[in-house]
Amino acid sequence: MIRRLILLLTACVVAPTTAFATDNTPAPVVLRVLSYNINALPPPLKKSGEPLYARIAAILQDRRRAGTAPHVVLLQEAFDKRVSVITDTTGYAYAMKGPGRRDRSKTGEAHWAPQTRKSYQFQKNPQKFTGSGLYILSDFPLSDGQYKAFDSAACAGIDCLSNKAFQYAALSVPGYEVPVGILNAHLNSLNSAKAPSKTVFRAHQRQTDLLAGFIGSLDPRQPLLIGGDFNTKQPQRYAYFRDAIPLEDTAEVCLTLAICHIGADTPEAMLLYGTNDKQFARPSARLQPIFMERNFSEEFDGKPLSDHLGLEVHYRLLPPPDSAR
Repeated sequence: MIRRLILLLTACVVAPTTAFATDNTPAPVVLRVLSYNINALPPPLKKSGEPLYARIAAILQDRRRAGTAPHVVLLQEAFDKRVSVITDTTGYAYAMKGPGRRDRSKTGEAHWAPQTRKSYQFQKNPQKFTGSGLYILSDFPLSDGQYKAFDSAACAGIDCLSNKAFQYAALSVPGYEVPVGILNAHLNSLNSAKAPSKTVFRAHQRQTDLLAGFIGSLDPRQPLLIGGDFNTKQPQRYAYFRDAIPLEDTAEVCLTLAICHIGADTPEAMLLYGTNDKQFARPSARLQPIFMERNFSEEFDGKPLSDHLGLEVHYRLLPPPDSAR
């Protein structure tokens, strides 16, 4: 059964995102967005993950107490039910879960052409071992929740065992006049897929095309940012993705802006093309990056918290044009 999940998790006091200058002119609204593949594979694939998830949750709890927590968290590979320690205890008032193991799509007014090509296993409806592993956690209200699970023509190799997808929601940011579109995605892996390279590349192209089609269905005036594990580190994949997706690479934009600062321990290569973890934004200058860093790099009991780092971006939200209000 197709499900859309908007849950109230816990009540929390959200730090204001706007301040007022001495001349009573409102300061720009700032939105902090964390994208993080937490590598929470389900048992028996990963048996000792619970302490790592608890440590990730503790870091977010500490940041909330300090008033620096990201306002929005995009999680990928949250397959294990034990990640509830992250989704339920970190103070986020709203959560949207991506498609489960049996779900296909929930797309509102976006229509999708039927796919007739069979998967590489030649199964009409291949069995999914896990759901999408996607979550959007937010301090601010989420609405218009939609998701699209990639069908059997748009996956390759062992990636087909999980119901990989993208999810979308409209975010109501206090002090900002229009909703901000937030999209979270996880695309087909490369070597980990254990399938022929041409099959894997074509599956990634099909997923990219589906994502581009959905973005094209949205109001082009709406501020929009997307984050996730796009598996675009391979140059050929990145080039196809950038040609298809009408958005700007936030890292590229940040490195051209004097007002955008990079975390002290973050090498530029881990923001640009040496990573699969990315954020992109609509090229309207409404979402202006002012800070970027890779975080969650510590080890716990000698183990990394994940096989990915977090990617956090702080955006300054500029006033939208009158036509978009």
